[in-house]
Amino acid sequence: MSDKGWEERVRAAVAITTDGITATPDELRGLPEDVIREIELDQPAGLPEAYRLFLALIGGGAGRFFQGSDIYYPVILGLWESARELLAENESPFVLEDSDRVILMHQGYHFDFLRGPGPDPEVWWYGEGSSRGNVAAPSGDRFTDWLQAAARSQVRAWASHARPPRHG
Repeated sequence: MSDKGWEERVRAAVAITTDGITATPDELRGLPEDVIREIELDQPAGLPEAYRLFLALIGGGAGRFFQGSDIYYPVILGLWESARELLAENESPFVLEDSDRVILMHQGYHFDFLRGPGPDPEVWWYGEGSSRGNVAAPSGDRFTDWLQAAARSQVRAWASHARPPRHG
């Protein structure tokens, strides 16, 4: 029997974001299998199951969740190559492996990627000018932990923006 805990964790992260402020249920844009396959073919390695479920549930968008970052289709296409170019421009000694899958780029200077095998691999990051030693580093033991942390953080941030200003 395989561990399907990753499935519950992806669904829980999506549920966290569907708070009516960060996203509403009608703003969740899942992707069909043919589009997920297009994303998979855009990178050298196959996509892990937890990330495939993320794409199936909200790979086309989810309201304000990850607003300002390239994480949704179609802008996700080409990110693996963009990440390689960013590393080269910064003369980083770090090299993306063919088994890595780039899942997010923020403003062209930061990217997150999946590294390792299994249905719920590690997440690593690289940031221009902010990565120690100018190399990528791990940021989460599992994609689902990374996704849930992002969901909790962004829900708090959007809730604080939605509060009416205090007059005193």
